[in-house]
Amino acid sequence: MAFTHATASYGARTKELLSADNAVPERHIVMETLRNAAPRLGLKAPVLATLDAMLSCLPPKRSHHTVFASNETLMFRRDGLSDRTIRRHVAILQEHGLLERRDSANGKRFTRLDRHRGVALRFGFDLTPLFDRLHEIAVLAAEALREKEELAYLRAQIRAAANQILRQEPESSEATDALRILRRKLTVQDCQTLLCALQDQGATSGTEAAYRPLEAEEMAGNDGQNVRHHQKSKKENTDKKEAEVGLAPAEPAEDISLKDLLAACPEAAEFSMKEIQSFSDVIAHAQTLAPMIGVDRQNYQAAQARLGPLGTAVTIWGLVQGHDRIQRAGAYFRAITTGSRSEGFSPVRLVKRLAMAQESAGQTGQLSADNFAAGCR
Repeated sequence: MAFTHATASYGARTKELLSADNAVPERHIVMETLRNAAPRLGLKAPVLATLDAMLSCLPPKRSHHTVFASNETLMFRRDGLSDRTIRRHVAILQEHGLLERRDSANGKRFTRLDRHRGVALRFGFDLTPLFDRLHEIAVLAAEALREKEELAYLRAQIRAAANQILRQEPESSEATDALRILRRKLTVQDCQTLLCALQDQGATSGTEAAYRPLEAEEMAGNDGQNVRHHQKSKKENTDKKEAEVGLAPAEPAEDISLKDLLAACPEAAEFSMKEIQSFSDVIAHAQTLAPMIGVDRQNYQAAQARLGPLGTAVTIWGLVQGHDRIQRAGAYFRAITTGSRSEGFSPVRLVKRLAMAQESAGQTGQLSADNFAAGCR
């Protein structure tokens, strides 16, 4: 998460910026964020694949985000895509403000340095706008995921309501049409309208058009698959260590003040597009930060069940602050919240330890991942 360094001028950086494969957020997280936000950005999958090929061309250690690869190299990394299509994708990315073309006089892509003055000329595809807008794109991705989840929930409600009506009125045309409409691509507004119509139909016919658990039915003894038990497809957790861990309630996160949290996790606060003024802002900002460090929605919700919304948000803030000491932040988050290292974990102690590290000059970079977790128990 070296966005500050990515916008600094040449020679003004305090440390080297790592490549998209090693920096935080990692390249695959950048692409996952872009794919989730693609519907709102108006980008299609082939264009994103070309952008991914450009990210793969960035050098392992660099002080810039300029791609010097030729069109031929990009064609090879896109499995033989035509040169004309590559140029069209570049124009689309430039139009959406994700890259800048810096063309040289002879059309070549290269760099020229003046080490005495600490300046550089770079000609190629500059991806700095992408990294500058990454926090904005992450917000769009979070909104798109929430809309997708709401849409899936509404579609499930419609199916349940329609099936409930059909159980009472097998010839109901409204319920049959509703199930047929679900085959189309619908918006949230369309689903809400359709659900209201089904609920009105249920009220008119005296049927509750909403989901309710069905009464248990006696199964037949024959081998027909339609009356047998349907095995759930989701695999159960077979990790013995995690199964043995007693997930006791953690220390309430309300024991920390907002001022203490901002002082202990300044890096997490810097990524916010607006000033953090309340714990509601802390929770909303954490939901934006979570996918950027590799925490998916399922693990986030599982952590909320144990730590609560604020405790989970505080944990995300702490991991962002200590990202340079954690190799895989997503797996580490799962381990300390609901996994094998969750016993005795406390978000409050995590923030207090980070605050102590901030106060002690030179101590922050010396904490290992093990000590990072041990200090939170």
